[in-house]
Formats: sequence, structure tokens, C-alpha cells
Amino acid sequence: MKLTVFFDGSFWYGLIEYSDFQNNYRAIKYLFGKEPKDVEIIDFIDNHLLSLIAKNDKLKLSNNCVKKQQSIKKLNPKRMRREINRAKKRPVLSTKSQLAISESRSSNQLIKHHNSKLEKAASKQRKFEIKQEKKYQKHKGH
Repeated sequence: MKLTVFFDGSFWYGLIEYSDFQNNYRAIKYLFGKEPKDVEIIDFIDNHLLSLIAKNDKLKLSNNCVKKQQSIKKLNPKRMRREINRAKKRPVLSTKSQLAISESRSSNQLIKHHNSKLEKAASKQRKFEIKQEKKYQKHKGH
């Protein structure tokens, strides 16, 4: 496990890099805000680090984020040159930790979307039940 504290131009961040039991590389980005003192960093490590890692492990999706390998086909040289030029224009994610953070961000987004969908369905069902009860009371004549 490795904790790196860095300044990105406006805020101080902590980058936690670790491997789990299956040797899957994980990275978490933690916002400190202003420049943290040594005492604050030690307090973060003692009190918040393990809960942050546990939370990150809970949010990990099972097989949805695994990319499948594509079969290698022989490409036309012109097409290959075009693809190389497109790849050069794309922004490069420079480190393994940036890739892990972007993957965890996308998995968190999927989980939040799923949870909000469930909440909306529960709210809709609750409103329907209230409406049915009101209709029943009105039918009774009370």
C-alpha cells in the first residue's frame, strides 16, 4: 500500500495505491483541501484509510467492467495509419493509478444509477398504494 500526497494546482490530494488479495491493482483519490500537516495525514491513515478502502471494495462491480480481448486481425495499411493517428490525438492516461481511478469512477456511476432507479420505482409504488387507499376510502363513502 502506498499513499502519495500531491498538489494539483488548486487542492491537495492523497493517492492511495494498493493491491487486493487477488492481486488486482486499485487506486483511490482522496481530497485533503488545504495543505495537510503531518498530524492530519497520520490521523487520516489511522482513522479513515481502512474505511475508505472498504467502501471502495464494496462498490467494485463484478464482471461488468472487465474488457474482453479482441482477436487480432490483419489490418489494411491505410486503416492502420488512420488508427495510429487517431490514437495520437487522444489524450493519454499516463499512469496505472489514473486508469484505476477512472474505472472506479465509472463503476460508482453505474451503481448510483442502479440505486436511483430502485428508489424511483419504490417511490412510484408507494404513491400508487396511497392512491389506491384513497380510492378505496372514497368508494366506502367515508
